[in-house]
Amino acid sequence: MDYVLTTLLSGCADDRSGEPRSGEPKDKREAIRLRNRRAIIAAAGELATELGTDRVTVNELAARAGVSRRTIFNHFPSAQDAVFEYLSELVAGLIDGVLRDLPEPTTPKGTTAASSDVSLGDVYRQLIGSLRTHTLIEELQPVFSVDLQDTPAASLWGFRVTRTAVDRLNEVLRERLPQHSSFETHLVATTLINSFAECLDEWVARTGGGLDERGRRIWDELLATALGVLGRGFDS
Repeated sequence: MDYVLTTLLSGCADDRSGEPRSGEPKDKREAIRLRNRRAIIAAAGELATELGTDRVTVNELAARAGVSRRTIFNHFPSAQDAVFEYLSELVAGLIDGVLRDLPEPTTPKGTTAASSDVSLGDVYRQLIGSLRTHTLIEELQPVFSVDLQDTPAASLWGFRVTRTAVDRLNEVLRERLPQHSSFETHLVATTLINSFAECLDEWVARTGGGLDERGRRIWDELLATALGVLGRGFDS
């Protein structure tokens, strides 16, 4: 399984809790629907961690969530799709945290957004600063604990996660670098996401996903190498 694909998800501004923003929905049926969905996703995560993604069945999922089989299919095409939603939310929380910690974009006094002298190197260093405040490899452990099989469904999920992560990061770059074209910022976003993903793949290959002292040391080394290489390119 390509753990690259689990790195980052979109939606810094999304409310992924599944709960209404202010109080209960006026429609009681909608409130029940939301509660059932949350229960199904939580149960899917528990079962996937215990059994592996491919071994979670609809019957087990319904029993764990306290809902009927029909309710499962009202929300997800399969038990595995519920697991992928669980994993997506985990990754979404990680990217949310990293992007929330970025400083607010500023426009120097006497300039317009289009003429801002904030450089790509400046924004890159902001991103790195935010990344370093998070213990990423530990926050991703719930994803590694799930036995993701190399299946078409998992690959499709991974592709969607990666594409959404690139799009979300591109939004952040566009906001802070208006002097660059969307094509340029998209290239940068793709480079960052793929580089981080390569670090994850290499880390898993070397450690087997074990998070001990050696695993943390290897992760720090890989991340430092990648960030150093990228930093020289962005500042050139």
